[in-house]
Amino acid sequence: MSKEKKKQIKNILILNLVIGVYNIISFSIYGSWSALVIGSLNIGAWVFLRDLKLIPVIIKKFNN
Repeated sequence: MSKEKKKQIKNILILNLVIGVYNIISFSIYGSWSALVIGSLNIGAWVFLRDLKLIPVIIKKFNN
């Protein structure tokens, strides 16, 4: 994977984290359950993919 592509993926993951935190805060203020679910999924994506070691494994899995 090229350095440019890694940088783009890292930026996307940081955006996921920011949106996730925003949704968790929205849940705590407004009580919207959908915000809690979406925020949890966004933060979960960041947690599992933040070190970029799983991305090549996932790509191989989907290409086969």
